[in-house]
Amino acid sequence: MERNQLLLFLSFLLSAVATVLGIVQIATSSGSSRFSAGTGGGLFQTSEIGAVVLSIGGEIHSGESTYDSTGADTILRELRDIGEDSNIKGILVEINSPGGTVAASQEIFNELLELRKTKKIVVSMKDVAASGGYYIASASDYIFAHNGTITGSIGVISFSPNFKGLMDRYGVSVRTYKAGKYKDMYSPFRDSTAEEDEMINKQLTDTYRRFVEDVAKGRNKTVKSVEELAEGKIYSGEDAFRNKLVDDIGGRREAHKKLSELCLYDGLIPLIEKEITPFDRFLQSIGVLFEGKALQAHKLSLLFQSQVLVILPSSLGKLSL
Repeated sequence: MERNQLLLFLSFLLSAVATVLGIVQIATSSGSSRFSAGTGGGLFQTSEIGAVVLSIGGEIHSGESTYDSTGADTILRELRDIGEDSNIKGILVEINSPGGTVAASQEIFNELLELRKTKKIVVSMKDVAASGGYYIASASDYIFAHNGTITGSIGVISFSPNFKGLMDRYGVSVRTYKAGKYKDMYSPFRDSTAEEDEMINKQLTDTYRRFVEDVAKGRNKTVKSVEELAEGKIYSGEDAFRNKLVDDIGGRREAHKKLSELCLYDGLIPLIEKEITPFDRFLQSIGVLFEGKALQAHKLSLLFQSQVLVILPSSLGKLSL
């Protein structure tokens, strides 16, 4: 009984704190920008010339970003805002992602490629910028990687679990009702047919070809030269530099300097970074502490809903889901 009362009190306390912080957030954000200047100080104002820092972190998926993943809808909205501001001359994209779903990666790639017509774009790769992460990076004017950055992995993977053997062993069966011959093509309760395998392979081949063609277009390379570096191969940053998948070795400092040069800015162009408010940090903490496994399961289910995934091969380490 005492334990239940304690839990009830803690829930009430957290709700009260969240409400107060929410009110503070609304009051403080109503008259300020969503961005703050990373150099030069002060809040970003549209009368200032600058470049925006855009972060692509964690799994890439459709929908809105979370505290440890990148949602295409969130990124596209920010990119369109950037495109409408003539005083924003460039974008510094920082990528630390093993990849994600195909459509989300393609959407961000296409939007960046379109923005490249009017803005200068430089990418700084962190620990990992592979598969969908590299897909997005290839839309930029210039790419930096650290020596130890894991990158490349130009490939497509589709998978579905198969429990048929286990179910046969214990005499368990599943009845499936469907309208459409191939509606249960990815069913985990039966083996796929040769015809279904052929359809899936065609889907993968088409997506893979588009991936290679887009990288070639973004990097101003021939399709043949990209194909030789693709097939899911991974590279260290140093190896990627030797193979011209990236343009130079370096981090934010070097990327900032290069972006300033491309923007024809005298000195270092002011960097405008998205403001993370105390309320945002509070919500992130709540997400980490209380959503835990439920959030992980939800993200896993979202990934499985996409039949074709662009992800870092599991042999390199687990994709954080």
